[in-house]
Amino acid sequence: VYGGLKFFERAEIKDLLGYLRLVANKNDDGAFERVVNMPTRGIGETTLATLREHAKEQNISLWKTAQSLIQQQNLPTRATTALAHFLSLIENMMQTTENLPLHELTEYVLMKSGLMAHHQQDRSEKSLARVENLEELINATSQFVPDSETASLSPLAGFLSHVALETGEHQADQLTN
Repeated sequence: VYGGLKFFERAEIKDLLGYLRLVANKNDDGAFERVVNMPTRGIGETTLATLREHAKEQNISLWKTAQSLIQQQNLPTRATTALAHFLSLIENMMQTTENLPLHELTEYVLMKSGLMAHHQQDRSEKSLARVENLEELINATSQFVPDSETASLSPLAGFLSHVALETGEHQADQLTN
């Protein structure tokens, strides 16, 4: 399960990896867009469109744009409040997990993000499978051993690099077959 592309293609795994990527680098726009409203926080498409537009104009990340728009109070109050809570959540994750082992960091992010509760509240077979997949990702992080290419990185950055390589290699294999 761990090494297969299908595992890393699952939405719930991509969501958790998105949070982990954002914790590793808050200027990761792809991760920001993936998780900013997952689970739902009241940050809608209009707010995201505004963020994208300002980020492009200023040539800065969505994170920095969100900080700027919050500070300038250039968004509706609800959007400002929701975005501020999201940024605060990520900052808290970054600070709290700074010195945790990788699997504990992953578990903390999974719980604090609301992803686990989101999938647990629906008692369907699909949701139970998603919960199991998320638990399997925590298990994968507990077994992760950096190789020569990732040894110089933080455990989180090394794991994310490994996952990116893993999925990239499988995509390349599929293209050549």
